[in-house]
Amino acid sequence: MTDSNVQNPIRKYLNRAFSSRIMKNASWMLCGQGVQLVGRMGYFVIIARALGPTAYGTFVACTALAATVAPFASCGTGNVLIKYVAKDSGVLRRYFGTTLLTTVFCGLLLTLLLLALRAFVLPPTATVGMVIAIVIADVFANEVIGLCMYAFLALEQGRRYSYLATVTTGVRLLAALVLLVVTPTATHWAYLYALSAAVAATIGLITICMLCGLPKFEFRSVVPAVKEGIHFATALSSQSIYNDIDKTMLARIASPAAAAIYAVAYRFIEPAILPIRSLGAASFPEFFRRGERGVRETLNLAISILRRSTLYGIAMAVGLFLGASLIPLVLGQAYAESTIALRWLCLLPAFKCVHIFLSDALTGANFQWQTSSAQLSVCVFNILVNLWIIRAFAWRGAAWSSLMTDGLLIVLLYLIIRWHLGRERRNPPAPATVAELGLTNS
Repeated sequence: MTDSNVQNPIRKYLNRAFSSRIMKNASWMLCGQGVQLVGRMGYFVIIARALGPTAYGTFVACTALAATVAPFASCGTGNVLIKYVAKDSGVLRRYFGTTLLTTVFCGLLLTLLLLALRAFVLPPTATVGMVIAIVIADVFANEVIGLCMYAFLALEQGRRYSYLATVTTGVRLLAALVLLVVTPTATHWAYLYALSAAVAATIGLITICMLCGLPKFEFRSVVPAVKEGIHFATALSSQSIYNDIDKTMLARIASPAAAAIYAVAYRFIEPAILPIRSLGAASFPEFFRRGERGVRETLNLAISILRRSTLYGIAMAVGLFLGASLIPLVLGQAYAESTIALRWLCLLPAFKCVHIFLSDALTGANFQWQTSSAQLSVCVFNILVNLWIIRAFAWRGAAWSSLMTDGLLIVLLYLIIRWHLGRERRNPPAPATVAELGLTNS
């Protein structure tokens, strides 16, 4: 057999794979998020080394707390936007205006809530100014950036999605470099963090307006959108809680330094699953299209993705375990214990590669409330376990709790999907027409 005969099937496979709409958008997003990864690691190294474990742990505790409530700023209306704009792009301006109105109103309420919680859940080193700055960044600006990205996802504009992701990281890296010029304190970094997020949000809004026109603000649309989106917000908040709340609890129950050791290790988990996040974002509209035909259709799509994503997750787990010893070389000996923490956490990419797409299978079939219920259940489990295990084992306990939580989520989602498959066998859903699905030949 000649080399050309061997290469032709490979070339045909690659052409077929990368000509699909999902793969094109995923490739754009992966490129943008790859640049974003380099920038994030750059400012992460700068901030961690400049602040030291105690100050960095204080900052991380504040951002972790903000992350748990930030999804309720938009109340899941960004996901509602994807759901409807993926089927009819003509409604984008109306849904985008609704998401902005919701974010402004709910964000103000969440600001008051976080200020009230500061004295009870954050370490004493977290000042009022620091909390306000982080709220501006994470509850307002980053939510607006996320809404702009949702709009690009709904329109399947992977290139613009990656552009905004790159810009967001670029201005934050610039802010980290500015911190080296001024006195590096946690409060100063919080102010620069907020400023960089505001700049990126402004750029995102301008880009959306240039692409689609000014958003339409219809106050009567807010309540229906919030009612439909609240399950998405609950799911996102639950994810943030079981991913991030342990950092806040570590800073309060153990010490900010313990939170920093754990947070530094956890920081390497998200980059490890970056390609999977990109693929998940690109395939999200397709889950909604197939969801018209029931859970079996969305599960088939999830399985086709899981065959490769699971292998990737296992490979990343091995890579993280072996590469953990490099942390002290990059960040200094103050973070030496993060090596052990990362080796405990290295299995998380394999777990997340599974439950990301199981969640999307249920969400696409319009069972988001069941996804939210599963995530809320493991969120409660995580908090209750952490109240005991962090006191007993500090950051090691937080790592063990994270592994148990992600594993439990996979089991719950699997059981829910199995129940739906049995129900559909007994009562098959009516087949949807091409017009109902909003599909074209593109």
